[in-house]
Amino acid sequence: MNEEPSKPPKTSSYTHSPQVPAQVLPRLAVILQVLSGQKTVSEAAREVQLSRNHFQTLMHRTLAAMVQSLAAKEPGPKPKAPALSALETRLKHLERENVRLKRRVEATDELIQVAGELLHGQRRAGARARKTRKKVSAEGASDPEPEPRTQLLCAVDRMHALGVTLVCASQLAGVDASTVRRWRCGTGEPRRRGGRVAPGLRARAEGLVRDLHGLVGAAALSHGVAGITRRQAARIKAQTLTQMERERLAALHRVRLHAAGVMRGIDAMCLATPAGPRYALIAADAAVPYRTSLALSDRYDTQLAVELLERDIERHGAPLVIRADRAKAHDTPEVRDILRQHHILMLHGPPRYPRFYGQLERQNREHRAWLGAICDPLGASMQQLLERMLYCLNYLWPRRALAWRTAADIWHERDPISHGTRYNFEQEVHDRTQRMACSSNLRGAPADLTERLAIEQTLTHMGYLHQQIGR
Repeated sequence: MNEEPSKPPKTSSYTHSPQVPAQVLPRLAVILQVLSGQKTVSEAAREVQLSRNHFQTLMHRTLAAMVQSLAAKEPGPKPKAPALSALETRLKHLERENVRLKRRVEATDELIQVAGELLHGQRRAGARARKTRKKVSAEGASDPEPEPRTQLLCAVDRMHALGVTLVCASQLAGVDASTVRRWRCGTGEPRRRGGRVAPGLRARAEGLVRDLHGLVGAAALSHGVAGITRRQAARIKAQTLTQMERERLAALHRVRLHAAGVMRGIDAMCLATPAGPRYALIAADAAVPYRTSLALSDRYDTQLAVELLERDIERHGAPLVIRADRAKAHDTPEVRDILRQHHILMLHGPPRYPRFYGQLERQNREHRAWLGAICDPLGASMQQLLERMLYCLNYLWPRRALAWRTAADIWHERDPISHGTRYNFEQEVHDRTQRMACSSNLRGAPADLTERLAIEQTLTHMGYLHQQIGR
C-alpha cells in the first residue's frame, strides 16, 4: 500500500513574553513611566544617568518598534525579495534543462545502440534481399527462421520514436521509406515498378483516350492496349487528360467587356422555400461581377421582368444592352416598351447554347452556394436574405480578376453613358443589321441573328468588347 505523504506541521503566530535582561529593565520601566505621563523626559534621563537627547532617542526607537508591531499587515505570506525570486526561477529553469539534457543523452545512447545494430547487418540500399532456403529437420518439417522484416520494423519504430525521421531511419535500415510504410500496412508483396512504356504503345493508349474523350478506365485501357500494365495505363490517361484540357483552354474564344455599365445580364433562379417554389430574377453587370438589382415573386412572368427592369434602371441607369436568355417573360410587349423608352437593345443568345450564358450561370452557382451555407436564417424573409447576399458578394469579396478589389469598387468608378454615345450605338447597330439582312442568306437561322451579330460587332468597333483566343 502506498503511504500518504506526511503533512508539514502548522506554524503558530503566537509570540511568548520576552525575557528582559536586568541591565535593560530600569530603562524599560522609566520609558513606560514617561509614556504613561508619570515622569518627564528630563527626570527619566537623570534617573538612568543618560543625557536627555540620548534617552529621548532610545525612547523613540522603542516607540517605533511598538508602532511597527501594532500596525496592520497585508494578508498572505511575506513577499520575497526580487533577487531571491529571480534566483529561484533560474534554478527551476536549470533543473528542467538538466532533466531535458539527461533525457537527450539517454535517447542518443539508445539511438547509437539501435543504429549500431542496424549497421552491423545492413545491406546495400536498393539491393534485394537474398532468399534463404528453409532448414529441414530430421522429421521432414521445416524450421521457421526469424523474419528480418520484423526486426527492421522494430528498429525503425524505435528510432522514429526517439526523434529520427522515418526517411533517415529507413536509410539506416537499408530500405526505402515507402517499403517501411507498406510493411506496416501488412502488404509485404513487393511493388511493381511502372517502368518505361514503348513509344508505340504510348501513342496507341493516348489515341484511345482521345477517341473516347477520357471515358475509358485504366483497367480497360490496359486490356485494350496489350503490353502496358494498369498502373502505366492510369499514368498515361492522367497525362493525356491534362494535355487535352490545356489544348481546350488554348483554343477557347474569351469575350471580355472593358467598361462597366455597358451591358447588363438578367437570369432567374428557382428557390425552394417552405411556402413553395419562388423565383428570384437577378440583374448583374457583364464587365464586373456586380449584382445591381433583384426581384422576387411566386411566378416567373412578365410582371417580374418588368419590376426588375424598372427598379434596375431607376437605381443604376440604363445600359446599352440587356443580355437575357430566351425565356418568354423576357420578350413581351411590356418589356419591349421599357427597353424602347430607354433606348436599350435586347441581346438574346443562340437557342440551346448554354455556354453563351456561362457568366450568368456561374453567378447563380455562387448565389446557391451562399444561400445553401445558411444554417439558421433566424426568421429572415427570402427578400432580406437575397439583399444581404448581394451586399456580401458586391462589397466583401475581393477577386483576383479585379486585382484583388471588390466588384463595388470597380462599379462605382464607371463612366456614365452619354446621350450621344447611346444614339451612335443604336444607329450603328441598326445600319449593320440592315446590311447583313440584305447580303446574307439567313434561311433557317433565328430571326434575331442579324441584330445579335450587329450588337457584337458594334460593341467591338466602339472598344467595349474584345475577343481573344486562349487565356
